[in-house]
Amino acid sequence: MARKTDYVSDVQRHTRSIWDALNALQALQVEWNALDYGVTLGLQNGVEALAVGAVVFDTVNALRATLGTGHATNMAKLL
Repeated sequence: MARKTDYVSDVQRHTRSIWDALNALQALQVEWNALDYGVTLGLQNGVEALAVGAVVFDTVNALRATLGTGHATNMAKLL
């Protein structure tokens, strides 16, 4: 019985982590645009601005599109 409770708690914790991370990455889109990081960021920690922008925009937007098909509701039920 305890494992089942722990299991659900683990799923809830990881769901919250994904939810929070996705929202945080989406919020970083505003800073990217405001400070024109596509032009000004350059190479940071060995990572090109293009790779960072791909996550902040392309990946976040793709995940949002997936969540928009009902997965956000699934996740929100566990928050």
